[in-house]
Amino acid sequence: MKTVNRASSAIHFLVAACLLVLMLVSVPEAHAVVVKNLFNVEYPVPEQSKHIRAAVFKKGLEEVLIRVSGSRSILQEIIPGNAAAYVQQFSYVENEPDDESASGSGATAADSVYLSYILKVQYNADKIINLLRENGQPVWGEHRSETMMWLAVRDGNNRYVLKDSDSSLLKDSVESSVNRRGVPVIWPVYDRKDRQKLGFTDVWAAFGDPVKAASKRYTRGPSIVGRLSWVGSEWKGDWSLFIENSAYGWSTSGSDYNSVIAEGIDLSADKIGKHYAVLERKGINEPGLLVEINNVNSVQSYRKIQAFLDGLTAVRQTRIARVDEGKVLFRVDLRGDVDDFVRLVSTDRTLESVDEPIQPQGIPDQQTVLRYSYRN
Repeated sequence: MKTVNRASSAIHFLVAACLLVLMLVSVPEAHAVVVKNLFNVEYPVPEQSKHIRAAVFKKGLEEVLIRVSGSRSILQEIIPGNAAAYVQQFSYVENEPDDESASGSGATAADSVYLSYILKVQYNADKIINLLRENGQPVWGEHRSETMMWLAVRDGNNRYVLKDSDSSLLKDSVESSVNRRGVPVIWPVYDRKDRQKLGFTDVWAAFGDPVKAASKRYTRGPSIVGRLSWVGSEWKGDWSLFIENSAYGWSTSGSDYNSVIAEGIDLSADKIGKHYAVLERKGINEPGLLVEINNVNSVQSYRKIQAFLDGLTAVRQTRIARVDEGKVLFRVDLRGDVDDFVRLVSTDRTLESVDEPIQPQGIPDQQTVLRYSYRN
């Protein structure tokens, strides 16, 4: 009897251990995230002089305009004027001598001592967005789809796919570039499940179907595939971007892997921004979009849904049209078109599409009605 109990206890222990392992390696479904600090920049500076501060204000404003418009070409489209007029607040903090990340990639301790301060600048979000819209430029809001990052590396005889748990200078360089552009990325766990769908050779070949299939584990959003190799005296980068039904590709090269990676990420971010940024329509009077959402069973749920809708750059404002048991019908005034709205909602798990657009009785035919279910 004791032997049986011991065996039973051992089995229970093994089952519990297996369940714990599964919990630890499970990958939750990713969705759109709210990207913080879109309007903030930080630069190392040698002193707190006015002329250096003015130069940082100008450089920082250009970075923020690229980040919020989603495209580097914005600098050829508009002339913002006095950069200081867009600054909401700024501050200095001492730069630690060994803080390489604050001093820039490849900086030495001597450089860090010379760059004595970090100048932190926060720009006025409303002024930046108004500047873009008044000049007929699109706005890429803070609700941004997470992007899958597959990076394969050939370095001499070594070849590998960078994963979430890796520490790598190449990975740090990618992180710096995507953060500069405000693109939230996910690195793969790259366990057995990932490798079965996408081995090193598959990543290196960048075939669309396997990449999309493996990426669905993590996100509904875009996928970037990078292939980096050290060839003689330079780094060579090949980049592919998969976004919905479109695919793009680029090649970059140079002696410095930071510049090779930065250009590859910039090219990808320009395309992603063009896809998701919303251009405001002007002079169009339409009855608006009706969005019916079910599974709304509390005031808290209603508030979360309305806050989500109001936070989308495609939305000008929302109003309640009707409230039924468990359902709320919103009247949504759009800045962009219906496709912009559907695209932004589809990248997030807050709302799940129920079926095709409908025109219920009592609603004018020209009004589009979309139906969603709220995911608690």
